[in-house]
Amino acid sequence: MRAVVVAAVLLVSARANAQVSVTVDLNPEGEMLAQQLGVSAQDLATRIQDRIDTAYDASNIEGFLRSFGDATAFSMRGLGVDYVSMPKNLIVGVGANVAVAASGDYNAEDRPTAGLSPNIGFMAGLNLSEYKRPRWTVFANGFYRSATVSSLQGSISSFGLHVQYRIVHPQADEGVTTKALRWTGIDVTTGLEITRWSLGVEDQITTDFAVDGTNGSASLVLDSMGRFDLTSTAATVPVEVSTGVRIALLLSVYLGAAFDLSGGSARLDANLSGTLRTSDDRGVGTTTIVGRGDNTASPAAARVLAGVQLNLWKLKVYGQVNGSATPAASVGFGIRGVL
Repeated sequence: MRAVVVAAVLLVSARANAQVSVTVDLNPEGEMLAQQLGVSAQDLATRIQDRIDTAYDASNIEGFLRSFGDATAFSMRGLGVDYVSMPKNLIVGVGANVAVAASGDYNAEDRPTAGLSPNIGFMAGLNLSEYKRPRWTVFANGFYRSATVSSLQGSISSFGLHVQYRIVHPQADEGVTTKALRWTGIDVTTGLEITRWSLGVEDQITTDFAVDGTNGSASLVLDSMGRFDLTSTAATVPVEVSTGVRIALLLSVYLGAAFDLSGGSARLDANLSGTLRTSDDRGVGTTTIVGRGDNTASPAAARVLAGVQLNLWKLKVYGQVNGSATPAASVGFGIRGVL
């Protein structure tokens, strides 16, 4: 008799729900493998199901979706605002950012799902000195592109509008002293950032894993086909306070503290069927993964930011890091022209 294991996970809360089932059906070859490993067919099927749960986060869809929503929101950090150039007119640039969020379940190498989100964007800003409002600078940024994350392919779109107010003016640019070291003042920045990810399966998802028995272990491969769609939309209102220094005209260093208010949701829809085979290509059974889930991103979180910028006359080359207690982090870099 074939061994069949069905595992169902039902997670319900005020802001999240998930229901995902993983089924493992061993054929006679799979039952022979169980004998070789010194376990029952039922036990082997259960161990395989546990490994598939781990690969697809089937037992923690709620946590994974929150992590992915946080990473989606965090992928905008640092792309749309200049914190240290002290522009007096137009500023334009392009930057890239990679964000990661995790709730203890993150492992990008072994699974097609991960709280990982890269982003890229163009930005433009205008200081309102020409309109007799030198304390104010407005920024806009956005981008759309195709994207690939692990085995998933789709698109990413992002858009942001920010306004920056200088509550304390920079140190006056006077003499040799300020050319050696100049304080950039204190800025407060806020705005709206919107990011949307839409990902899905286009090719076969192949997952490798090992199962242990009392007589050793076996390496197995799961080839899955079907529907596996992951979407995430995040809208964030950041409130940031930043300051910095310019050193010898060439280098600028800045840091800040922020509080982010986020909305939006992440959603997963899965309907996959797959074949199990050994490393020497013997078929040992089949699997199905069926279900759906959704969750919101973290609604509010404190954040710190820090960056360094190389000033090559009007060309600026920068790198920036952000860290949040959600937990989430991002690393960004890019170039800007201050006109």
